[in-house]
Amino acid sequence: MKKDTCRLCQQQSELQNSHILPAFVFRWLKESAGNGHIRYGMEPNQRVQDGHKRYWLCAACEDRLSLSETSFATNLFHPYLEASGKQYYYSRWLMHFCTSLSWRVLRFYLEESNLKDWSAESLVHVEKAERIWRELLLGERPHPEAFQQHILPLDQIQSTSGKLAPNINRYLMRAVDMDLCRGGKTIFTYTKLGRFIVLGFVHEPNPNQWRGTKVNANKGLVGPKEYVLPWAFGEYLNEKAHRMAELLNSVSEKQQAKIDGAFRKNVDRYLESDAYQAMLADVSIFGDAAFPKRDNK
Repeated sequence: MKKDTCRLCQQQSELQNSHILPAFVFRWLKESAGNGHIRYGMEPNQRVQDGHKRYWLCAACEDRLSLSETSFATNLFHPYLEASGKQYYYSRWLMHFCTSLSWRVLRFYLEESNLKDWSAESLVHVEKAERIWRELLLGERPHPEAFQQHILPLDQIQSTSGKLAPNINRYLMRAVDMDLCRGGKTIFTYTKLGRFIVLGFVHEPNPNQWRGTKVNANKGLVGPKEYVLPWAFGEYLNEKAHRMAELLNSVSEKQQAKIDGAFRKNVDRYLESDAYQAMLADVSIFGDAAFPKRDNK
């Protein structure tokens, strides 16, 4: 353990090695991969067992966040994977969970990315969002005001008339990702946990262009309904899928041999896996184009 200031309660304490994104998501990703391995982030040549961790939280704050994580995993994440066509009701735990994700992603980029080229106005929004979200997580306010939380459940795309990345289903159904996005005056955190996207609005001048996704402070439902999103967000997701394909295509021959060997050893397991279903979803739309020609490494 490491003694320092807890990022959440801001008290001096022994800090835990805390996950940025929840551990249960990486357990699911590994268990449903069909080969027992995962590759995450910008370094696909490395197998990983888990996501990013940092010494950020004291034990009390770690427990504070784990309560809503457990509620999300138990009441929404895993049930939705089994039956995405149902409606799932939530209470205050979803606001707390989504805010905890957005806060952690924002802190990650504040501490580990260079925001010096951001305008003073944008940084004011970032700092205020961090404070408001932190206060909500500590129970000091009931809702996040303009710094809204939004959740978008995803499922298989069965057909398209647009020009989509040939791995779009594999990205939408399985990717774990995070980002701090800025376009025009809009700023939001982006967290992708398998079939769920969580957005935290740092600054959104036009919140009405997002319909059906807003998380209510007290209760609501997630499931089949009309979702309206900005066109630019769809383009952003498509570009994310393209980028994931490029990274995986850059895997070295040595690592590709390891991947192929792992699949051969677990072929029966893979054919029953969620990863296989996502791959089939892309093949049903794109055929052979779902597997771009690999670069020679």
